[in-house]
Amino acid sequence: MALDLGDPPSPTDHQWYRFWAEYTAAQARNTRQPTKVIDLRVRRMFHDLCRMLEPTVVLELGAHEGRFSKWAKRTFPDARCLALEANPYVHREHREDMDEIGVEYRHLAAAATNATVTINIPTRIGNKVKDRANRMASLGVHHRAVGHESVDVEAVRVDDIVDLTDDDRVVAWIDVEGASDAVLGGSEELMARADAVYIEVEDREVWEGQWLDVDVAAFFRTLGKFPAMRDIQRLHSYNVVFISPDLAGRDGVAERAARVLRPPRGGKSEDEKAD
Repeated sequence: MALDLGDPPSPTDHQWYRFWAEYTAAQARNTRQPTKVIDLRVRRMFHDLCRMLEPTVVLELGAHEGRFSKWAKRTFPDARCLALEANPYVHREHREDMDEIGVEYRHLAAAATNATVTINIPTRIGNKVKDRANRMASLGVHHRAVGHESVDVEAVRVDDIVDLTDDDRVVAWIDVEGASDAVLGGSEELMARADAVYIEVEDREVWEGQWLDVDVAAFFRTLGKFPAMRDIQRLHSYNVVFISPDLAGRDGVAERAARVLRPPRGGKSEDEKAD
């Protein structure tokens, strides 16, 4: 059964998130750190949050090579790690490695309904030719795509393929190239149970008809979750981490999240490595 998400978000909801997003982006720029350093800090902090939670269910939606799932399976060997990848070229390329490590790597599109859907694989963005095993396959069409290949793929509501017990602890990594409305619409119950979600968003329409960052934030706000940190990866795209009040209330979480946007020590840029 789908959750009751209540009334649509008000303009005030959008303004609240927009202020937070722009304020933290300015903080990140004020660190004078390279964007890749901020990106690594956010990913490292998300990994730390996962270690605190010790999840029993790990989801990676839009998994591509499954980097997060691989890390999670090594770190939490008893957890169920489910990774969905809709692009058949990508899935074929990484399936063997994922199976070997014990990740459930399935050739499926996460969506709002159980059906066959058409995904669009850009073959050229502007002047750049793209290999078909690229990260940009989506239910939508990229505004700058000069050409694309359309492929029919089985789609599932993730809520329908993951059964949770009362004791399960859930984390999720979502990178679905502008299809967050469909993906979140089919995983409301899982997102309600998740204590930490890392998700790519856009603040301008890059994919036709997509949800923007304010829409994603409004969705998580109805579930009682709020943004803890973000990076400044690209012009209109960035990653944001939403967490539950329970996780936010744990000792040290707020302080450690604040350190993501600390200035460099001694005025010099840091050489940081991801987990």
